[in-house]
Amino acid sequence: MDFTSVPIIVVCCYIVGELYKQIFKKKTDAYRFIPVLLSIVGGILGVIIYFTNPEMIFNAANVWIALGVGIVSGASATGANQIIKQLFGKRTNSEDKEENK
Repeated sequence: MDFTSVPIIVVCCYIVGELYKQIFKKKTDAYRFIPVLLSIVGGILGVIIYFTNPEMIFNAANVWIALGVGIVSGASATGANQIIKQLFGKRTNSEDKEENK
């Protein structure tokens, strides 16, 4: 089994999510669609990888398994974003005040 397709999908979806945030920088209410968008993009990438190189995506038996792997990989890009945000994100003044109590 070759597991390289999952990190490729996660990184591609993460980049798409960051581009989406830059495009809709002024409309933060549009950020709520990012997990859905990344899941769709991940599913599309999973299907594309399946048709170009099926053994690269967990030796998927059919397109539905590849779609599922892609959707889950795309959704995990949202989690990766949150991990990065928690580890390296800037703290707000209200968080600093709560910590000092």
